[in-house]
Amino acid sequence: MSQIKAERRLREAASFSLLPCSEKPVNQTLFLSRTSSAPQPPGIFRRRVSGKGQTCVRLEGIPRLKGGGITNPSNNLKLSQVIERAKKANMPVASIKSFLDRMEARKKNKTQTNVIEVRGPNGYIMLVCYITNNPKFFLTELNSKLKKTKGKTTNTSAKNMFIHTSNIIVKKKGNLEQAMEDAINIGAEDVEEFMENDMEYFQFKCDPKLLNKIKCLLKDREYYVLLAEEDYVPQTTIELNESDLEAVSQIRERVLSLEDVNKIYDNLA
Repeated sequence: MSQIKAERRLREAASFSLLPCSEKPVNQTLFLSRTSSAPQPPGIFRRRVSGKGQTCVRLEGIPRLKGGGITNPSNNLKLSQVIERAKKANMPVASIKSFLDRMEARKKNKTQTNVIEVRGPNGYIMLVCYITNNPKFFLTELNSKLKKTKGKTTNTSAKNMFIHTSNIIVKKKGNLEQAMEDAINIGAEDVEEFMENDMEYFQFKCDPKLLNKIKCLLKDREYYVLLAEEDYVPQTTIELNESDLEAVSQIRERVLSLEDVNKIYDNLA
């Protein structure tokens, strides 16, 4: 595990959002599918950024304080576990302490969440999700990282080329018919059944604005939630040659090295 990846895991473990539950479901028009080739492996809480490149890890079940996560490992079991894994991966103790100090300082400052687009070679588009308490500095830092690469930040309508949705993956409970009924009752848009590593799961999809509400309603119905996150799915994908893929890999590496970057999405096939 590289130090960059280890720091990303620490950051996500320290700041996973768990917002208060709402009580009443929202009525929506539903399209419920009965089968799925759902590709995500929730058993290890991993989500692939694209077909080639880095992965981001999202851990479920870590309470969030108003304005920031619980950064004391003694009071955050998941964070403690991630720190232990980082140590086993030979991440320096000083780097871990520095990271926790930064997270603690961030809690005291007002942060903003946003998405910015980065364009690369031959139609490549990346959406960068970030959380920062200094947007201007972040954008300056991002543009600096992209210098001498084939990527650049843009302000166009590229975000509209992605479908903004949310996924909630749970352990399978009961049958699909019951899950479909529960989806209707709580206001989810879709539910799919899939298997990964001989384990069965349901994947509920919903409006991103309702993510935490739907997650809480699923928990109220005794579903075991493994993963809950927003997603940007490209409406069309592209394929690149090896030279362009190397350029994209460099762009990704530099973007992911930024502390305030939370996750990236792209349109690679």
